[in-house]
Amino acid sequence: MQIIHQYGVKKIYHLNMERLKEYTVAPLEATSQTPEAIISGILDDEIKARMIKVIKIEAPIRQSLLYKRTINSFSLQKVGSRILQKFDEIATSLDFDYIEENGEKVYIFGESQFFRPTPDSEVRYSYQIPYIEGANCILHILESRDKSSYTQKELSYIFAETMGYQKLGAKVLELFKESLKDQRIKKNKNGRVQK
Repeated sequence: MQIIHQYGVKKIYHLNMERLKEYTVAPLEATSQTPEAIISGILDDEIKARMIKVIKIEAPIRQSLLYKRTINSFSLQKVGSRILQKFDEIATSLDFDYIEENGEKVYIFGESQFFRPTPDSEVRYSYQIPYIEGANCILHILESRDKSSYTQKELSYIFAETMGYQKLGAKVLELFKESLKDQRIKKNKNGRVQK
């Protein structure tokens, strides 16, 4: 497994590809399991297989959302401290690249230069969107519009709209600000974001 430095690695990004994609949730067979069965270790192979499936379909994906998808597929709602320990143990054996965003792993599979608008909280909340996707959205805006530079405030509203949100709430603004730190996004000396 390779740890990729936060906010981008050149080998993953290719600016000439289409960036906008539809979000697909991994279809996991719902089964009913108890926390005790998960903690016991008898389901370790099944848990790992489900994690792998989620990563292959939903990457880039935050570890917290990966765990949520996996635990929900066992008809459980929360990853408690004992299950978290078991999931962390299983996740260490996953053979996927990942980046760290504010102390949380974001698993990568294949190319990651796209973004997927998901205003429907049934799919994922704005705080579950990796910053790498937010940065790709910003790059998409810069590449697809005629204007050569934007104030950060102006760009934040375009960002929210492009990501599918009707308003710029606190969590969407946080996603924008963190995504703006990506090394691929250029700012001039006045702080304007430019092509």
